[in-house]
Amino acid sequence: MAGLLLVLFAVQPSISAQAVDALPLYGTQVDVDVTGNVFVLDGRNSTVSMYDRSMHKIATAGGPGWENGRFDQPEGLWARNGLDVLVADHGNHRIQRFDRTLSFVSSLSTRDADDPSDRFGYPTDVALSRLGELFLCDTENSRIVKVNAVNRVETTFGGFGGGAGRLQHPLQVELGANDWVYVLDPPHILVYDAFGNFLQTLPDGLLAHPTVLFADNKGCMVVDGDSLFCFDVTHHPSAVFPLGELLGGHGVNVQSFVVAGGKLYVLCPEGLFVVRDPRE
Repeated sequence: MAGLLLVLFAVQPSISAQAVDALPLYGTQVDVDVTGNVFVLDGRNSTVSMYDRSMHKIATAGGPGWENGRFDQPEGLWARNGLDVLVADHGNHRIQRFDRTLSFVSSLSTRDADDPSDRFGYPTDVALSRLGELFLCDTENSRIVKVNAVNRVETTFGGFGGGAGRLQHPLQVELGANDWVYVLDPPHILVYDAFGNFLQTLPDGLLAHPTVLFADNKGCMVVDGDSLFCFDVTHHPSAVFPLGELLGGHGVNVQSFVVAGGKLYVLCPEGLFVVRDPRE
């Protein structure tokens, strides 16, 4: 870990110690849109809920089932643009799209596609590009599927024959600066360009057991054990933050996290922690 900058996060003077107490929002995945609305996916109860900036619940959608708007073991959530809410409906082999009020819009499934190479199954995560393209983790075929804005499979990558960029069990996909695609494929984080060309793996020997990933235009962040590792846009390690310090001494069993509006939202079994983005 030589060369890393160890930063102990201190709460801003304007934020009281109460700010690192857990909010009573529980689930398995969290995302935040550009207006500050918080979305929480509860994979255990097959629901997705929307909260305003004051953490008042606005809407809930879902419930167990296979009909439109219902889920079977949902695992992935994306809601950042303030218009779309996407859920990787794992057991139903589809991606469901809702609007910003959680009204059902459409469902994407290629399970019955004529071309077998277009079919995906058991998706674990989904992300939406600036151009309206979907990138999803197809765990049935151990690859990433890119779907264009008119819901056609444009390309797949990381699958059989992927060479150095071969994936084994992709769990999470994030889109960052330069439209790079980051994939959590434990114990590795692999990086591709927007066309699926493999670029690199984040430094070997640094990450031992990465479990949660996030990317934005500043780089990417990875939870590994009890630490939050940060990488800049050139994929060089820039800092590592002890999670216990970030969360005011609370538990560090991070299920999901996201950065939005200068804040770090961390979802743990204790609830949702909201602190300042430690990179700022």
